[in-house]
Amino acid sequence: MLTRSGLGALIVAVMALGLGWWWEYEELIIVGIAIGVVVAASIWLARRPLQAEIVRRIGAIRVPRGHPVNVAYRVRNSSRFRTGRATIVDRCDTATCRTELESVAPAHAADFFGSLPTHRRGVFDIGPFEVERIDPFWLAIGTRPDRSVGSVTVHPKVYQLLGPQGAVRVVDSESVLRRASADPMSGFVSMREYVAGDDPRLIHWPTTARTGVLMVRQTVEIRRPEFTVVLDTSDKVGTVDDFEEAVDVAATLAAHAVRSGLAVVLRTTSRAHPGAATPIADEGIMLDFLTPVQQTNADDLLSVASLFSHGFDHTSVVMVTGPDGPSSRFLNLDQMLVVRIGQDATAVTGVAIAAVGAADFATRWRAWEQ
Repeated sequence: MLTRSGLGALIVAVMALGLGWWWEYEELIIVGIAIGVVVAASIWLARRPLQAEIVRRIGAIRVPRGHPVNVAYRVRNSSRFRTGRATIVDRCDTATCRTELESVAPAHAADFFGSLPTHRRGVFDIGPFEVERIDPFWLAIGTRPDRSVGSVTVHPKVYQLLGPQGAVRVVDSESVLRRASADPMSGFVSMREYVAGDDPRLIHWPTTARTGVLMVRQTVEIRRPEFTVVLDTSDKVGTVDDFEEAVDVAATLAAHAVRSGLAVVLRTTSRAHPGAATPIADEGIMLDFLTPVQQTNADDLLSVASLFSHGFDHTSVVMVTGPDGPSSRFLNLDQMLVVRIGQDATAVTGVAIAAVGAADFATRWRAWEQ
């Protein structure tokens, strides 16, 4: 491929040949031929392969969204001559990285470093890269493809939230004290008189026979505090960029809960990736679950109520949605805390926090939890 200088030289050569032939001016013809020979030589030199072996090493196969993928290229020169300068053009998703290679002495090796930016979540191929060379006259550029392909997983970015307060404090303060039936995690506390609505299975008949009054066992649950993070995947509540920030917020809340010793359940309104109604105890599993989740249209969207069709057994639900969300909610607004994320997110009735992005959310959360 010719550079701008090479293209200009080729045009000059053609004009010189044309004018020299038309005017029968031999000097112009010679000049045109000479320039043409130089351009042809430049193309040949640029297309010559780099006499060196190039090995790529990826710094980390898992990176948070927004963090660069660091790449190292080892150039080993096994020939008797110095290598020329070259440029490695590498790709990941829609990003391109250009790494300049300096000349390497014979029987030596050198390392050169580059980085590829990441903008969205997913599992992406890195490469194949191309080795780009330019001739000494800067008239032509030649490329040599390399079949080396790597892979990197870009997962949501987790921000630091200080202190186990905020929405988590709603869970933490309840501890959880509820009337329970045959729950193995329940413990006996005392006896009390039966009131309408009590489970008849809790009636303690020996005590009832002795006192003549219906008596029931009073129990409390001693399980860990638990709450649910729901990610709204509707494509109607925000843009693609808003959704990426919302996923980071959901990951941040879930990771914060895990680090605080809470049992967190992670769900989405995507029919393809709804999640499970069981707590997640490992941060890596949580990140892997959120990595492939994408926005969904109305046909593939679940209502938040359908995620709790088997009963509402959580002390708190936090729904992370876009600036126009949520796409659905509970009839009882007290059962769900709504967080809006996006450029046009506003805090209205029923919305606890509205933030432009995940970083802004972390700042507002710290202020809100005081």
